[in-house]
Amino acid sequence: MAKALRDYRNKRDFSKTNEPVGIEGVEDGNRFVVHKHSATADHYDLRLQVGDVLKCWAVPKGPSLDPDVKHLAVETEDHPIDYADFEGVIPKGQYGAGPMIVWDAGTWAPMDDIETSFKKGQFKFRLVGEKLQGGWMLARLKPRPKERQPNWLLFKERDFAADPETDILETRPESVKSGRVIEDFLISDEPKPTRPLRPGALKGAKKTPFPDRIEPQLASRVEVPARDDKWLHEIKFDGYRTMAHIRDGDARLLTRAGLDWTHRFGDLGQHLSKLPCRDAVIDGEIVVLDEKGVSRFDMLKTALSEGPETALVYFAFDLLHLNGWDLRNVPLDKRKDQLQRLLQGGAGEQAAIHFSDHVIGNGDAFFDRACEMGLEGVISKPVVSTYQSGRSKVWTKAKALLTGHFPIVGYTTSHAAEGLAALAAGEWTEEGLVYRGKIGTGFNAKEAGMLLTRLEQLEDPEARLEDMPKVVVPVRPALSATVYYTGRTKTDALRHAVYKGLRETQSSTTVSAPRTRLVSDADLASVWVTNPSRRLFGKNGPTKLELAVYYAQVGDFMLPHILNRPVTLVRCPTGKQEDCFYQRHAFTGMPDTVSTFSQKSKDGEAKSYLYLDNVKGYLALAQFGVVEFHSWGALRKPIDKPDRIIFDLDPGEGVAWREIVEAAVQVREVLAGLGLVPFVKTSGGKGVHVVVPIEPKKTWKTVHAMTGKIAEAIAATAPEVFITTMSKKQRGGRIFIDFHRNYQGATAVAPYSLRARPGLPVSTPLHWDDLESVDAPQEFNYSSVPGLLEGTGDAWAEIDQAAKPLPTL
Repeated sequence: MAKALRDYRNKRDFSKTNEPVGIEGVEDGNRFVVHKHSATADHYDLRLQVGDVLKCWAVPKGPSLDPDVKHLAVETEDHPIDYADFEGVIPKGQYGAGPMIVWDAGTWAPMDDIETSFKKGQFKFRLVGEKLQGGWMLARLKPRPKERQPNWLLFKERDFAADPETDILETRPESVKSGRVIEDFLISDEPKPTRPLRPGALKGAKKTPFPDRIEPQLASRVEVPARDDKWLHEIKFDGYRTMAHIRDGDARLLTRAGLDWTHRFGDLGQHLSKLPCRDAVIDGEIVVLDEKGVSRFDMLKTALSEGPETALVYFAFDLLHLNGWDLRNVPLDKRKDQLQRLLQGGAGEQAAIHFSDHVIGNGDAFFDRACEMGLEGVISKPVVSTYQSGRSKVWTKAKALLTGHFPIVGYTTSHAAEGLAALAAGEWTEEGLVYRGKIGTGFNAKEAGMLLTRLEQLEDPEARLEDMPKVVVPVRPALSATVYYTGRTKTDALRHAVYKGLRETQSSTTVSAPRTRLVSDADLASVWVTNPSRRLFGKNGPTKLELAVYYAQVGDFMLPHILNRPVTLVRCPTGKQEDCFYQRHAFTGMPDTVSTFSQKSKDGEAKSYLYLDNVKGYLALAQFGVVEFHSWGALRKPIDKPDRIIFDLDPGEGVAWREIVEAAVQVREVLAGLGLVPFVKTSGGKGVHVVVPIEPKKTWKTVHAMTGKIAEAIAATAPEVFITTMSKKQRGGRIFIDFHRNYQGATAVAPYSLRARPGLPVSTPLHWDDLESVDAPQEFNYSSVPGLLEGTGDAWAEIDQAAKPLPTL
């Protein structure tokens, strides 16, 4: 390629222009781009990837969709492949000085052998772009005397994409990359010549030691971005927010929570360590891009589980520290300017590290374009703002497309639709279930029929919610829908809600063990409670019968984790949270099918404890208002030697769910490094439980001491993230690793147990891959979990077979 690009490189001074030098060793492909270029005169540049270069033609009048219009196309020098992504201003004094936008882009295919076509001077090809489609032709003209560059004619073939009536240049003037038109590129956008980085010369820079950690700045949600020129706008990525700490040729990658995940992110650390600086702290996001260049978190999750190799990309959008200088008080536009120059100095790593570019002003147009392209959304920042750790309203985020899981609380019908017209969405809040509006699109006739049949069976006049329109037929919230929507109204109703399917399966590709039936059809038929229609935890909560049915439905999955283990019950006989109480000993009227055993307590006194050894006892407890099951980490025999240990990750104030997930993954990796096999479940509250099966060979006292040392070792990997002391005063912004459930008599909420709080969330076992896909643990509740289990089975089915000896640190 070096020879092919000689003319291109000889015409440019890359210390003054931001145009790409050219990546060596690019694989063959079929990209095309049409640049609109305002240089000496406005023109368009057609570029087709042939081998490892872009073949180029300057088209002064641009392409036309009218087959009868033939425009001159002057063949120019080959360009590097990565020029297809270039957009910006070529500085004055440089070849081709002036602004350039990516007017169209996509893929192309030749209609004959390329080499033969070039020799004949008749080059037919097809384009699949956002603006240009179908067949095209380049016909070479007879060379004229002293002609330095071959001239061709470019014209459209007569096919489905031909359109003599439309002036595509007039109707679609904008960039397909940024949404900007070429007139938006003012002189202020002109890139500055690459020159030595001098962070100390920037106003606001402060000489400081290299920081151990800088807490990232977080954005607050808005419906749409600001429009004026005081704001710049960046693409919102769907990946892992990551701080890159580069020092003395070494790079560490820290998650938003401050965990060191350098080893999880493949060779990105090595690429970053080669940047030309003594030290730096860069703020950015690690993503995996799909074939359209859009970041996809599900693809990132797959890459991390299978091994990232070269799939991961780091988009850098801020520079907080450079060569001994703290830049957080430097205006944002100056920080980004320094960052861009720093990354240009490491041009050889561009395949893995990208500068997150931005546009200034025109936030509404940029946002609309992000929505059209299926991007995650837009991050907006004041151009001259300083960096402020934590969440504030200085930065804003507008999500282009929101996804949520909402219980279906009703439906409407119409004659026009010949059946189902719309679904009614609900949402669990601290006050209970509330109405969130209608979902009127997204289902075809077949799906509408299926939904109507299922919802008719769930009709319940007493399930009507406040603010629900009279035309809505209320149903019990046993089904949950996945919904795409654009935002919320002032009353928190969903905007432009689109149905995407029932929330009945998780994303995991892990195949669970075949289901063993423990609760028979006869057992299900025998479920009985008094006052079956009594509502629990608010007027919109489940009935007492629905609670009993839940435990019957999940019995096959839950019982293997509680049978023959001592249990403590949480009973809520009135259905009110304030009347709930713990029951660990035998009680008056207790069913005969619930068993007891005698065990000495710490003070040496023999006490009677509860355990379950049969299905009937388990199902009978619903009649006694049992909502929660808490179990020991040991079987009744041998009771003195535990076979499961638990690390309860309890978040302090201000810790976000994604940070808890990151912390759980960190705990898993430490435990796996000790030769253990950890499993994970939601707590049913704000936290996560990491549970480890062990061989029952050590006493409770020994296990408690050893798990304490393991917890301290985990905390030592990230002391700013974890804490092992119970003091709530010290827990703010950190995650408490509670290992104190690993002593005799201590309990933890059992797998699949409900929690006695509004919405009745479930402590839900998950595959590790699925944990990273969970948006909020509240989506696992009494109405959604039975359907999930039918689709995926028990994520903990193999937990007993995974037991290992508890190692000594």
